Amino acid sequence: MSNLIGEIIGSKYDILSKLGQGGSGVVYLAKKLGTTERYAIKTLSTDEDNAIKLLERETETLKRFNHPNIVKFIEQGYETRHQLVYLVLEYLDGQDIKTYFDSGIDLKTKLNILKQIIDAISHAHSKNIIHRDIKPDNIKVVDTDEQPQAKVLDFGIAIITTTILTNTIRSYHTPLFSAPEQITLEKVSRDSDVYSLGMTFLYLLSTQNDRIIFQDERDKNVLYQSTQLSLNGCGNFSNLVEILKKATDKDRENRPKLDELRKVIANFQEELTESFKVIFNITRRAEQEINDQHNFQNNILAIKNYLESLFRENSNTLYIKKSRDQQQRDENKLTIDIGLESSSKFYRAFINLDNHNSTHITVLHEITLPPNIQEQIFENGLNIKVNPIIEVGAGLKRKSDLSELIKQIYQKEQQIKNEIANNKDLAATFEQWQSVIDLEKQIITDKKSVFEYREKYYDQQKQILILSLIKPISTEQFDQITSPPLPVTISIRNNSPSIKQKEKQCGIGDIIDGDKSSNGELVEKIHISIGDFCPPEIIESILDKGKIETNFKAQESEIDKRRKALREIRYGDCENTTLSKVIADPANVQPIEASLIHNFFNQEIDNSQQQAVSKALATEDIFLIQGPPGTGKTSVITEIILQILDKYPNDKILISSQSNVAVDNVLTRLSRVEEKEIMCIRIGREEKIEEDAKQFEVEKAIITWQNSIRTKSLTYWQEYQENNQQVLSGVKKIAHLEDVKSKYQQLQSISQKLTQTIARFNSELIIQKDNLASIEFSDIALELISEKLELEQKILQSLEKYTEKFGIEYPEQKYLSKWINEEYKLLQSILGENQANYENFIRLQKLNKEWNEKLKRKQEDLESIFIDKINVVGATCLGVARFKDRNFDWVIVDEAGRSTAPETFVPMSKGKKIILVGDHKQLPPIIDQELQEKALSEKEIHKRVLETSLFEYLYEELPTTNKITLNNQYRMHPHIGNLVSTLFYDNQVASNLVNVQEKEHNLTLDKFHKNIYWISTSDAGEKSQERENGKSRSNPYEAKVIKAVLSRIQENCELNQLQKQVGVISAYRSQIGILESAIAPNNKQLWTNLHIIIHTVDAFQGGECDIIIYDLVRSNKNKKLGFTSDDRRLNVALSRAKQLLIIVGDDNMAYQGRTPKNISNPFKPLIEYIEYIDNSNYCSRLESSDFIEFTINS
Repeated sequence: MSNLIGEIIGSKYDILSKLGQGGSGVVYLAKKLGTTERYAIKTLSTDEDNAIKLLERETETLKRFNHPNIVKFIEQGYETRHQLVYLVLEYLDGQDIKTYFDSGIDLKTKLNILKQIIDAISHAHSKNIIHRDIKPDNIKVVDTDEQPQAKVLDFGIAIITTTILTNTIRSYHTPLFSAPEQITLEKVSRDSDVYSLGMTFLYLLSTQNDRIIFQDERDKNVLYQSTQLSLNGCGNFSNLVEILKKATDKDRENRPKLDELRKVIANFQEELTESFKVIFNITRRAEQEINDQHNFQNNILAIKNYLESLFRENSNTLYIKKSRDQQQRDENKLTIDIGLESSSKFYRAFINLDNHNSTHITVLHEITLPPNIQEQIFENGLNIKVNPIIEVGAGLKRKSDLSELIKQIYQKEQQIKNEIANNKDLAATFEQWQSVIDLEKQIITDKKSVFEYREKYYDQQKQILILSLIKPISTEQFDQITSPPLPVTISIRNNSPSIKQKEKQCGIGDIIDGDKSSNGELVEKIHISIGDFCPPEIIESILDKGKIETNFKAQESEIDKRRKALREIRYGDCENTTLSKVIADPANVQPIEASLIHNFFNQEIDNSQQQAVSKALATEDIFLIQGPPGTGKTSVITEIILQILDKYPNDKILISSQSNVAVDNVLTRLSRVEEKEIMCIRIGREEKIEEDAKQFEVEKAIITWQNSIRTKSLTYWQEYQENNQQVLSGVKKIAHLEDVKSKYQQLQSISQKLTQTIARFNSELIIQKDNLASIEFSDIALELISEKLELEQKILQSLEKYTEKFGIEYPEQKYLSKWINEEYKLLQSILGENQANYENFIRLQKLNKEWNEKLKRKQEDLESIFIDKINVVGATCLGVARFKDRNFDWVIVDEAGRSTAPETFVPMSKGKKIILVGDHKQLPPIIDQELQEKALSEKEIHKRVLETSLFEYLYEELPTTNKITLNNQYRMHPHIGNLVSTLFYDNQVASNLVNVQEKEHNLTLDKFHKNIYWISTSDAGEKSQERENGKSRSNPYEAKVIKAVLSRIQENCELNQLQKQVGVISAYRSQIGILESAIAPNNKQLWTNLHIIIHTVDAFQGGECDIIIYDLVRSNKNKKLGFTSDDRRLNVALSRAKQLLIIVGDDNMAYQGRTPKNISNPFKPLIEYIEYIDNSNYCSRLESSDFIEFTINS
């Protein structure tokens, strides 16, 4: 492999120098282009098969880790030009641990580093990974601002215990530090790592001379003695030496667990920590409090003993923090709060800052603190070890110098202030999201209700359960639980014999109605809709008297998922620990340089799509892709996934979205890719999954996988048989001879037994002279002779049976044995070199049989194995929380503009690299009305802030290098596309690549020869006014106009033999009912050439139709546009049309429309656009009266 210094690897790493070289590869120092970031890059020639296996193993292992004491994996890749594979790791500018330990550091620091190493290996074990090669050479120490940090390296020969094949790598290990079972090639386990840790620790704690002797003599006792001598005089070291001996015991059963080893080291380290001698002077008030609490009857000695015992708990460790009340106290006194973790007691105290009086801590009294302040004392307080001396009453007898303690208290306070200042932006960013989640939780808590009932009645025909309440409820309270209907649980009998409780709550249905009292002020009975989902046995178990409770478990579960994800990202407890910094300060993230991609799977993607894919693959944290309507977001996501799996075949990808349809679209598109076989699964409720995507449900996908493996296995086996016919011929002969040999051995055994029997008979048949006179005995002798002859005959018959089989002379038994052995040797010599093939054949045959037997097991048993092998998981943002212990290399969130930040955090918390795809200029997240009102009244958070998605927040702040907008649309006719681009995207989205001929509607109507029309209802006067329906709106006149328009389109389609899909979109749900009643879209006799879909704007995002009719609805004297003034909703409505866009509404009012505060009127530029180019071939304004008259005349 040539020297790579000065070369560029992976299109972004500049090789600076060589760090080291082994037998099969080189490690280089590299700098990322355009940055000052440095990395270590392991390179291996593609000719080194075993080395590449090790590199792949190391990659798969490191990708599972997220721990500060394990070297961080960045990425892997394949370099075609240099014929090598490479692994990019964080660069560790430090020393090997052996050098560091020999540099004169103190024992406490050494012990702290040993604990870090244990923590790293514990983390690996928690991921089911065994290192197998722990030794000093595989550990580095890096000096940081806070403390030295150990880094465990080289997981190349680690094994992942959950995989089937754990022995694919040869026996690589270092004998000096390897467990006996590794050296003898027995099965390794976590205990093997414990052994290696023990040997490593003993080696590091020994002297340099003794290490040399150990390397020469390979005698552990050398290290035992050396460690003991080096620790001599350092407290009670015997426990540490003893547990290290156990860790290196030959018998793995005697080795301790990692947590036991860590505990002994931590205890020893604690013993070495110097304690402060502190005099605690107890005031009269504190003394009296303790006396009263424990009834010490003013026994001063009892009070002193109690406090001394209390302060010595938890290994004499206290937490001291400068009190929040410090500012209100004497400047010459340092007021402090003392926390005792083991007893959760807290005391207010002070230290006199006068140099002559800083000799003791005066304890004023016990204090009660809220949980968050308690947590602050334990997290941010000074943790010190004390030798407490208690003085009660006036006149101190002893004194101590507390100047060092005071200094440390102030230093700790300053450290915390610095951390708070650094995290201020981070806290502010996340605090608002956290407060919204808290409000959601509060709304749920406020809605929870419990009602007791005294009797029940079940209407089986209507499936309605009617309950008579013990205490009637107000109509207002009833409205809260029925608008919308809330699910409830009800008391049922508990039939489980193992549970003592006789009743339990069970989900039963929704409250849908109620019976009011005679005066109409109270509700006395409630009606619960049971539905088909409730089993009959549950209904039969309902108690005659009991209670019902509103059931919010599903909502609470969703809130908890969002809360958990937010905390994980905020505090860096997620797969990518840097996400919190990116989110808090997106403007200062590292710029992304596009990866070089030579070949795209989809040859038709345009330049902006290619650029999006190239940048997405280069991201290390987060990358955003804005996809305006029709710009091919799904095509880009598909290409990104294909490129990832082409470059990193073992990477795991999560595709997520707030919408089930978006997830299903991507998975379905992937299934149609012929160039690459991709294993996908879909997580979610079956009824929510699109029909085409149901093939990816776990159970169905496992069956497909099983069948695929079985088919491949059979195909391979058949090919193997065909290619090895000559060998198989010899194998069959050997197999036959082995069978003959086995039968011969059986025959030989029978023959020996018969010969023994005959010999016994012969001896018994010797007739002595003395017995000749005995006639009775003579008869017995004759019978025995006869039996002997019969047995001999049977032996001959058995032998003849085998001689006939061989077709040869059989003079004597010994010749048979000789002949079989000679034939066996002859066939073996004929096989010659093919003997190895024969043995391989037998092994493969056995493996094939075992594997097929495994495939026949229950699918549940295979689920874990199967999920380990899949490439892509599809799930909604909240649905992915089911994968509690599984993380991903890549997380792609589609339609990210429609998810709230906490929703988006759920999938993000599981990924190393995040790609958000969406469009913040289309529909925002849907926010519950009650939450909007509560957020505004209690937190002063406005609706627009609530609707700001994480995608929008980041897109506005990230540098241009870390985001991209797709700038070619393919859905709409260029005239419609240009309208959308002008109004919503600053003319940045082009329609140059659209196939115009495909987008022509080909209607021959005089009125509809253009592509955009506004049919104005302003000419209809009051007839076109809207109607109020609670908070919703409807407009029957506009529904009539739309039906008339559809009638004219239907007639023209019949004339020209056209079929059209038409979408009728309204902003209001009430209008949907009016439209469906007026139009009857499912009447196939009326609409023979039209497939009509009627939906709200929200339901239409992501959809498209040949013709779109947008129903404005709003027409009122106050000129209020309401929420139709949201430009994002208007964008979605207009951009669904492929061929023809028609807007129906009062354009005069829309132009002058009043909008909510700080929102501009989006209809004004739309109407001006139409008027400005009215004479062109683009668009035109029509009057509604033309169409209404057409209907009457018809």
